[in-house]
Amino acid sequence: MDTNEELLKLLLKKEEEPQNVKDFLYKLLFYWKWFVLAAVIGVGAAYLITRYTPPTYRVSSVLLVKDEKSDGLSLENIFSSSPLKGDVKIENHIGILTSFTLNYQVLENLGWFVSWYKEMPLADFTMYGKEPYRVTFDREAFNLKGVPVHISPVGTDRYKVEVDAKTEILDIETTIQFEKELAFGEHFENQYFSFTLQKAVTPSEGDYYFVFNDLDKMTLAKLESLVISSVNKNADLINMQFEGENAAQQITYLNELSQVYIQYGLKQKNQISENTIAFIDLQLKDIVDTLKSTSNQFTAYRSDNKVFDLGTEASLVAGKLSELDSKRSIAKMQLEYYENLRNYLGKESDMKNMVFPSVVGITDAGLNSMVVRLSELNSKKEALSYSVHTKNPSVQVIDRELDYIRKSLDENLNNLVFNTTNELKSIDRDIADVNRQLSAYPQTEQDLINIKRMVDLNNELYNFLLQRRAEAQITKASNIPDVDVLDPARTATMQQTGPRKSLNLMIGLILGLAIPFLIIVLRDFLDETVLDREQLQKITDVPLIGDIMHSNFSSPIPVINHPRSVLAESFRELRTSLEYLSFDQENKVVSIHSMIPGEGKSFVSANLAAMVTMNNLKVVIIGADMRKPTLHNYFNMNKEVGLSTYLIGRHSVDEVIKPSELKGLDVITAGVVPPNPVELLNSPAFDKLIAELRKRYDMVIIDNSPMTLVTDGAVTSRFSDSNIFVTRQKYSPRKMVEMIKQVSTKNKMKKVGLVLNDINPKKYGSYAYRYGGYYRKAYYGKGAGYFDENSKDKA
Repeated sequence: MDTNEELLKLLLKKEEEPQNVKDFLYKLLFYWKWFVLAAVIGVGAAYLITRYTPPTYRVSSVLLVKDEKSDGLSLENIFSSSPLKGDVKIENHIGILTSFTLNYQVLENLGWFVSWYKEMPLADFTMYGKEPYRVTFDREAFNLKGVPVHISPVGTDRYKVEVDAKTEILDIETTIQFEKELAFGEHFENQYFSFTLQKAVTPSEGDYYFVFNDLDKMTLAKLESLVISSVNKNADLINMQFEGENAAQQITYLNELSQVYIQYGLKQKNQISENTIAFIDLQLKDIVDTLKSTSNQFTAYRSDNKVFDLGTEASLVAGKLSELDSKRSIAKMQLEYYENLRNYLGKESDMKNMVFPSVVGITDAGLNSMVVRLSELNSKKEALSYSVHTKNPSVQVIDRELDYIRKSLDENLNNLVFNTTNELKSIDRDIADVNRQLSAYPQTEQDLINIKRMVDLNNELYNFLLQRRAEAQITKASNIPDVDVLDPARTATMQQTGPRKSLNLMIGLILGLAIPFLIIVLRDFLDETVLDREQLQKITDVPLIGDIMHSNFSSPIPVINHPRSVLAESFRELRTSLEYLSFDQENKVVSIHSMIPGEGKSFVSANLAAMVTMNNLKVVIIGADMRKPTLHNYFNMNKEVGLSTYLIGRHSVDEVIKPSELKGLDVITAGVVPPNPVELLNSPAFDKLIAELRKRYDMVIIDNSPMTLVTDGAVTSRFSDSNIFVTRQKYSPRKMVEMIKQVSTKNKMKKVGLVLNDINPKKYGSYAYRYGGYYRKAYYGKGAGYFDENSKDKA
């Protein structure tokens, strides 16, 4: 037996779950008008957003990073050191491309100091390339940044400038308001702005304004829209993408960024060559002047002293002196280079101005290699600084290697300075020996030899430096960028990214449907009232014996005039349930209760009494709610003579029993409102009345006061054979329903049952199909579809 009961409960639970889903779907279906309206509004809003939102575009460009490896210490390789060579990771290129400095330079190159906009309902459109007017101004003049300056044409030759905005000036919020009418070409100036406006193109209808751009903020905004990444880890390709409102503007920006980046790389590669050329030019300036003066002096001396050629022996001495002077000059230049290089080692910023040893004729392979490596490491560190923090392991590795190179180079320079100093002393001694030999010659030849020495020395230095300068210029001219633009940004490859019409319409539709859905779900979630019979059965184990449909009739007792309505059928079901509630016991006295006012106990009492009477039974209904009586209104009777007057002995039983318009149904109204209803109901008179009515009638129905307010119902329930609690859909609090079991047990009520009143099939779709359809089929037959002609309840 227990096994069969468990199996039955399991089957009922499985049937209940899909039914709950069906109920919810029916409920959603009932609100289909809400969903249609919300969907139309959502789609309409999405269309307006799509229509009046500025379009956005994505443009892209691809850069090729060349992989060039150094293959020796030739002059070309020495001068081609660059922080952007192929041995630097792609991430470094990306870091430099996304640096603030380069992007700021792009904006300065493009001259985007002013931006024009057209006012639109949702967002203003940028007018890049279609500026209605041209703004000219002095870069040094003061103009507030980011403040809209509205321009309205007045006729054909004049315009009105208007500003109404709030901005911060010296960290103080300031309201700016002014307007003025000027002629095109006339200069405008006040404490906030200074500019001249010229006609550019004939603008279309609309409101236009311009702002002076803050390049710092504009650079940051551009960096947020700039996306740079490697095409893949195995390719030396960089993909640059830019997304913004105006496609032409984004294309211009991206292509200019590519050019600025290429020039940055060339500038780094040409830095050493330019330093070399600048160094040589500085040396040549002094040498050229000295060479001119010594040449003129040599010519004048020969002419004045009639000396044109030196003797053979004197020529040998002069040649030897010239050779020694050349060695001495080169040694001094090298010594000066060593000293300068030693000073540079402690100043990283000066390394950019460093000249390589080969420029001054130093052929020491060790020194050359260390200087080249030092330059490369400094360039790499600079490149990394654009993309990584100074504490990054890659930067720390470079710093350690730089420290090692500096120490090694410092030791090498100390040795070179010592050796070169000794070499200069040796050359000076040799020159002194030759000068002693020279003193044996006539004074004229001595003077001529000395002058010729200076001319030859300067001439050799001049030729040496010119040769080095030419080599540096050739190196600079032969430098090519390490990055090429493989695929520039262009209109053909741009993509419109927004607004996406189809997506927006879909989102609008989904949101439109989701809003009423969420409202319905949230409302049900927050609703603390009884929603349906399934919920009622879950709340309490008191049996549910009837579902009373919502009444759309004007009559208070519609079952009399509309016996074939769905409402009447629901009372027939309740009448039948009462019979089964105590089929083996007498069930003459039925008490109708409610927990709170307004649940419809009087309505249920009156219509149930009428329905039982229509079954050829004699019924009397007692208005036991003597505190706030309403039963007399259902039967259109006077309440002055009734239960209260009987209980105080003013009237007899026969005097308080009043016949209704339905034969077999009598009514005892509440009577006048007494001060002590509970005491009257507890009196022997009420006991005597019930005993008398049991003899005269087939059923006695008592309409009681609400249980949570007073104890009147608890008193009358002692005389009842069964007790019915009326609950009302979407009205009765669930907490009150939960108390029914407690109240009935406490007062030892007999045969307690629940009735769910005011079920509205038109408002709750599930009931329209399940209950309304059930009553139609059960009572009239499947497909009969027969209702009272006067009934409004035909759902």
